[in-house]
Amino acid sequence: MFQTLLEKQAVQALLKQQAVQVLLRQQAVQALLRKRATHRAYKRTVDDYLTILFRGFPDALLSPLRQRAGHSGLVRQGQAAGTDARVCAVQAAVLLVRKIIGSLSTQERENLARAFLRNDAGNPAYKGFKYMFRVVEHLDTPPALVSYLNTEVAGQLHGMSQKAIFNSWIEAQIGGVMGRLRNRCLEEADLRRDVWQ
Repeated sequence: MFQTLLEKQAVQALLKQQAVQVLLRQQAVQALLRKRATHRAYKRTVDDYLTILFRGFPDALLSPLRQRAGHSGLVRQGQAAGTDARVCAVQAAVLLVRKIIGSLSTQERENLARAFLRNDAGNPAYKGFKYMFRVVEHLDTPPALVSYLNTEVAGQLHGMSQKAIFNSWIEAQIGGVMGRLRNRCLEEADLRRDVWQ
């Protein structure tokens, strides 16, 4: 009887342990499913913003470009870093802009550059970019990111390397900061002129 009682307790303890393991596995599966659902929702949101950003371009341009641009890694990084989906979409748009302009022939690139200079709404790519620029202004993304998108388009149209585009953007950012700092200093000098003289 004592032995059967010990056996019964051992079986009960084993069953409890197995039940706990099953529960832990279920919780792990549920956590994984929630993580996947969150990722899918984030990716869907980024894709929706990309669709809006590229709506002005000719039909069927976005889907094949997204596959070639390989922005899914950027989306995963963005989600993992807690990046707002709008910001991630604009970052992905930069990659897609590289693909769009990079796939143009020299003549097409020159035509697009001329379309920008002339505000030629008859050029479908120009119309697409103008629409994108208008939309991105309303997405409430950091001004520096909007500036980088603009710099990317201009740099790609001029055939600049990625390093040259980035350096150009950095110089523009520094110039902007220096200009704002200079204006603040001049305003402060005007306010304090009496004290300093």
